[in-house]
Amino acid sequence: MTRPADADGASDRLRRRIAHQAARSVAAGSDTKRAVFRAARRVARGWVPEGELPNAAQVRAEVHRGIDPSGSLRHLGGDRFDRIAALVAVLETVRQDPDRHPEGDVLEHSLQVFDLVHQERPFDEELLTAALVHDVGLAIDRQAAPSAASAALGDLVTPRTHWLIDSLEAARDHAAGRLGVRARRRLEAHPDFFDALLLAEADRRGRVRGYDAPSLEQAIAILRDLERDAETGEPEEPGM
Repeated sequence: MTRPADADGASDRLRRRIAHQAARSVAAGSDTKRAVFRAARRVARGWVPEGELPNAAQVRAEVHRGIDPSGSLRHLGGDRFDRIAALVAVLETVRQDPDRHPEGDVLEHSLQVFDLVHQERPFDEELLTAALVHDVGLAIDRQAAPSAASAALGDLVTPRTHWLIDSLEAARDHAAGRLGVRARRRLEAHPDFFDALLLAEADRRGRVRGYDAPSLEQAIAILRDLERDAETGEPEEPGM
C-alpha cells in the first residue's frame, strides 16, 4: 500500500524534530547515535521505527546550524573535501577528558595532529587526510568510533587512508610495546607501517594547550592543493 502524503509529512516533521533535539545533545558532548535514540524517546514519547529516525548527516546539518548560525558553512557538501570538512567540523562539539587532552575539543586535537604530520610529510595527501579525520567516529558513535568513521568516510578517502585510520590503534599499541606478536608482525609487514607509526606519534603529541594549529579551512585548503598538484603534476609556486 502507498503511504498517505500526510503520513510522510508527519514522519518528516518528526525526523526533523528528533534531529534538532539530537543536535543539542551532540553539541553538549554526546555522540550522534546515542543522541538520536534519546531524542526520539523525548520527542515521540515512545518507540520510533529506525527508518523514521534521522541519519547522522541530518543531525550534523543541525549541529552546523547551531555552530554556525550566520551560515558561513553553507558551502559544505560540495566536493569531497567540503564533505570531509563537514564531518570534521562537528568535532568542535566533542569534549574530552581534560587530564588526557588538555588541548580541548576533538577538532583542536585533530588540527594539531594534522599539523604535526604536515611538518613531517607535507606532500602526502592521504596521510594528512588520515590525520585530519582519524577521530570523526567519536562524533557518531563513541562505542564503535573506528567503524563509524569508516562508514561515514566511505569513498571520500582512499583505501590507504582508510587503512591508516583503521591501523591507528594497533600503531599506538606497537609504540607502547603492547601489541601481540602476530599483530606486530602483520603491522610491520605493511608497506605503510612507518606512516602508521608517524600518525600514532602525532596523535600522542597533539594534546598541547595553546598550540598554534591551522584552522580547518587552512587544513582543507592544503589537502585540496595537494590533490590539484597531483593531478597537474606541478606544485604551485610560492606566492602564487
